[in-house]
Amino acid sequence: MMKGYWMARAIVLAAALALAVACGPSVVEAQSPQPPSFQSSGNAEFDAWRDDFARRAVGRGRDPAVLARLLSGINPDPRVIDLDQRQPEFVSPVWDYITNRVTERRINDGRALRAEIGSTLDAVSQQYGVPGGIILGIWGLESNYGEAALNWDAQVALATLAYEGRRRAQFETYLLALTEMVERGLADQQQLRSSWAGALGQPQFMPDVYLTTAVDWDNDGHRDIWNNRGDVAASIANYLADRGWRRDEPVFDEVRLPAGFDYALADGTQRSVADWIERGVTRIDGAAWRGEHRNLQSQLFLPAGAQGPALLLHHNFGVIRRYNNSDRYALVVALLGRAFDGGSGQLTTSWPRQIGSLNRDQTLELQTLLNGLGFDAGAPDGLFGSGTRRAVRQFQSAQGLPADGFPTADLLNTVRVRAGVAVEAPRETREPRGLQAGGIRELQRLLNRMGYSAGTADGRIGERTRAAIRAFERAQGLEVRGRATDVVLEAARAAAG
Repeated sequence: MMKGYWMARAIVLAAALALAVACGPSVVEAQSPQPPSFQSSGNAEFDAWRDDFARRAVGRGRDPAVLARLLSGINPDPRVIDLDQRQPEFVSPVWDYITNRVTERRINDGRALRAEIGSTLDAVSQQYGVPGGIILGIWGLESNYGEAALNWDAQVALATLAYEGRRRAQFETYLLALTEMVERGLADQQQLRSSWAGALGQPQFMPDVYLTTAVDWDNDGHRDIWNNRGDVAASIANYLADRGWRRDEPVFDEVRLPAGFDYALADGTQRSVADWIERGVTRIDGAAWRGEHRNLQSQLFLPAGAQGPALLLHHNFGVIRRYNNSDRYALVVALLGRAFDGGSGQLTTSWPRQIGSLNRDQTLELQTLLNGLGFDAGAPDGLFGSGTRRAVRQFQSAQGLPADGFPTADLLNTVRVRAGVAVEAPRETREPRGLQAGGIRELQRLLNRMGYSAGTADGRIGERTRAAIRAFERAQGLEVRGRATDVVLEAARAAAG
């Protein structure tokens, strides 16, 4: 009887297997999710990228229905591309960038927030080893402590930057992570409002960072970086801790350099503080370094060249740069952190504003001329990065100039002379004129039309209008002042068409 049972079972299994083999391909095909289809956006190249991205995303396990919901009916936003190419970290003079961010209002607002959530902030700092002032500095800079308007839909911003192609793989990764967030119910539509770069919430996390780094500080089951201040503070601290923040180590020290100092040493090379001391470098306040800090590996940084402040950057400065890959950004965070701890938030050495700085077109010319002279500045793009700084330093050394690597109008003229190019004569300039109420109303309407959120067009200048003006000035490559002037109005008229 048992033998008959097993024979019958074997026959049934064999038949089932044969049926599966015969029908296998069609069964697999029926179970394979299909990528969504989209109506044309009117931009054939964008449509082709979107279709291809959706196909690959489904292949990596993303939900076709969610992809359809996120990517249907969208077009690439040219404002996003323009902002990406004109980031203030690269366009504004360093002193303007810092002055416009280390403001009395931002410091006062940060101190007020600290007074409200001091116990939470202290507990977060104790757990992660990151000072509360640094957490607040990033928080204030990223979203003005949650008060900054987020004017873009994250999926549009990320799709635009992925389609644009300069950093396609990076932004496709962000878009995949955003899709996963929606699939898992981690963010609703309002929470998908973002910066122009697709950053989310009060700490301005990219979607992949949210998935890996955001913290549920109060254990309520939600990693709420949009509304929960404890979650925001802990998420910022966790980000820095995960990237190597060292408890109780300084971020930077402002220093004084000895006469005859070799500025070529400000080339990014790490040396111990003890080594810098042997070279005659001292703290700007005259105090001695603590014994354990003499072993810190540090690099000399001259943010405005030989005539400006000199800083020794320590390990934690580089950790802040992991949040935003900009020396200026990290310096602002550190200065704000000092202000929250009772300092002034300012460097001791004055900025050498009189030497000026180059705009993007001038930087592009400088790169082209340096390449022609045999000093490799990389592909000319108008952005002053490490390659251009190295080429400037090499040119300065060859000319017997202080090799501080800082570009100025005088340096550009020197390069022009060596390249046999006509030197540009100084231009007459005038101070922009302030607008009356009628002009301010027109400017507010234009800014609102272009998406800069200047508030009600009432002819009065408040902080919201100033913030909109500053954002517009940064986008247009203008000097960032935040003032309603005839120059800004003329630029807004031209930009709005």
